[in-house]
Amino acid sequence: MAALEAASHEKQLMPQVYRAANIIDAQLVMDELQAGGIQARISGRYLSGAIGELPPGDVIAVWIDCDQHVARARALIEDFEMSRLKPRPDWLCRTCDEIVGGEFGACWNCGAHALAN
Repeated sequence: MAALEAASHEKQLMPQVYRAANIIDAQLVMDELQAGGIQARISGRYLSGAIGELPPGDVIAVWIDCDQHVARARALIEDFEMSRLKPRPDWLCRTCDEIVGGEFGACWNCGAHALAN
């Protein structure tokens, strides 16, 4: 019972910032948040087999560790979703001079965020 209460308390402290249609979308969003310096976690990772019986948005979600970053996290997610709708050109990372595909929000080599470039 105490473990259940602790898990419930942890979820109250960790704001949910994204409901995912599938585990891949959740992972992509989590990666974008982490590239932006926000620690994030995925819930429902092991429940994806229940999709079909349960709505995906009720199963898989992305949570952040600190509620003071909610606005910034939602802005990063919005930018990420907009970037997926329209292709962007490749970009040059100003940190390590690597050419990075436009679909990536962070440099694969050094982790610098595309917004900083």
